[in-house]
Amino acid sequence: MICYLFPEPTYFLYSSDIPALLYYADVPATIAALLLSFYVFWNGRKFLLNRLLFAIAVFFSLWTLSTLIAWTNINSDIILFVWSFFGLILGTISMLCIYFIYVFLEKKEISIKLRIIFLALLSPILLLTATSFNLSGFDLTNCDAFRFEWFPLKIYSSSLSLVAMIWILILLIRKYKIADSAFKKQIVLMGSGIELFLFSFFGMEFLASYLTRIGIFPDSQLELYGMFGMVVFVIYVSILMVRFSLFNIKLLATEALVWGLAILIGSQFFFIKNPTNFFLNGITFVASIVFGYFLIKSVKKEIQQKEELAKLNVDLSNLLTQRESLVHLVTHKVKGSFTRSKYIFAGILDGTFGDVNDEVKKRAQQGLDSDNGGIDTVDLVLNAANLQKGAVKYDIKNFNLKELVEKVISEKEISVEARGLKIEKDIKEDTYNIFGDAFWLKEALNNLVENSIKYTKEGTITVGLKKENGQVLFYVKDTGIGITEEDKKNLFTEGGRGKDSVKVNVDSTGYGLYSVKLIVEAHKGKVWVDSEVGKGSTFWISLNA
Repeated sequence: MICYLFPEPTYFLYSSDIPALLYYADVPATIAALLLSFYVFWNGRKFLLNRLLFAIAVFFSLWTLSTLIAWTNINSDIILFVWSFFGLILGTISMLCIYFIYVFLEKKEISIKLRIIFLALLSPILLLTATSFNLSGFDLTNCDAFRFEWFPLKIYSSSLSLVAMIWILILLIRKYKIADSAFKKQIVLMGSGIELFLFSFFGMEFLASYLTRIGIFPDSQLELYGMFGMVVFVIYVSILMVRFSLFNIKLLATEALVWGLAILIGSQFFFIKNPTNFFLNGITFVASIVFGYFLIKSVKKEIQQKEELAKLNVDLSNLLTQRESLVHLVTHKVKGSFTRSKYIFAGILDGTFGDVNDEVKKRAQQGLDSDNGGIDTVDLVLNAANLQKGAVKYDIKNFNLKELVEKVISEKEISVEARGLKIEKDIKEDTYNIFGDAFWLKEALNNLVENSIKYTKEGTITVGLKKENGQVLFYVKDTGIGITEEDKKNLFTEGGRGKDSVKVNVDSTGYGLYSVKLIVEAHKGKVWVDSEVGKGSTFWISLNA
């Protein structure tokens, strides 16, 4: 049957008798959603997230096309046909949005169980769409079916949108709590976009339908304002695409979409007659141009910075590889030279080359000590390089740190006494079991004790151990020259040597404390120093008990 009180539409979908807001709301939102989602889908069809975004846009487009037909057509059969699918389209969009957010947050396909739940939620609408429980008649006077919709089914299909909004919000909050800072920004953007879309789209649709049903509004024009939620969602997705490389899309697509949207909004001026809508369209048009300009400008700048950073990272990676190769080549060559001369000096001392006088033995001993020191330095640099790049595999076991500290002290007593110093032990009564690699932790402890010995001219070296707040604290306290505030900045850095430390120890490499830091941090601990110039220093290591 025909609604003769209304004019027949031109080109099936255009009628001057309906609100211009219908085209202003539906057309730009639909085209923007389809353009964006199709471009995303076409450039990444293998990605599930891209396919889901395209599916949401397709069902949204089916909705806008159906509403255009329902508003403009005068044939009751056609209107009833498209009207019967309204609930199914709305329910499907709700489930797709939850599905989309799951994949966005978890970066993987959802379980079969979850897909069954989605299908179960949609099943009442699927089963009743083609029955009189969905639509029981048609109003020829107003050319609509609002008063013939079965209200329980209408409530159910609309409630799915509320379920989707709450479900998505819970997922976003749970993931936000454990996400890193970069992904948290993505969660906020995507979550805000999809929640605003669902709230405006479904909220306005239900409100318009309900108010029309009870006779407050003569038609459902209010629902048209909900379409702008899709435009907001498209903008948020565009930002995510460019700023975070989501969907694997580059700047060109965003430029085309932003300016395409502006052109579409501008085209509405040709058929808008209502002054209010004309003014509203003008504000949106200007806002879209301003937003588009600044978005693309900022994105271009960010992409340039990312490209420059990527190039610098490649260059840096090549330099580090070259440096690593050079370090290993030089150190192995140097260590080989030291080792050969070491055996020559050792041969002189043990009589391999015959009897020599005391002066020659003295010089040979000096040469042997120098070679041993050189080999230790080479090993230190190599260890630091291996620790830095993560090549060292730690053998983590439960052991008593107290026994390790006592062993270090006993091994250093001779060298301490040879320099006219005194070494004291200050280990509080307690249990000092920790999880760690005893070999590498001993290297760290040895390094701190050796460091204090080298920079202490007279006085005492105190090696201590205590427990505080679930932490095992190892410390080495000396009465040495102390460390200036300027030199403290260079401690524990690669090759970091203070100006004053070099004056006392010309053989300082800057790799000893750096190695200590790498070892301790690999054990989830901390290392630091307390010092005052002229009054000595205290080096601390804190480890979990």
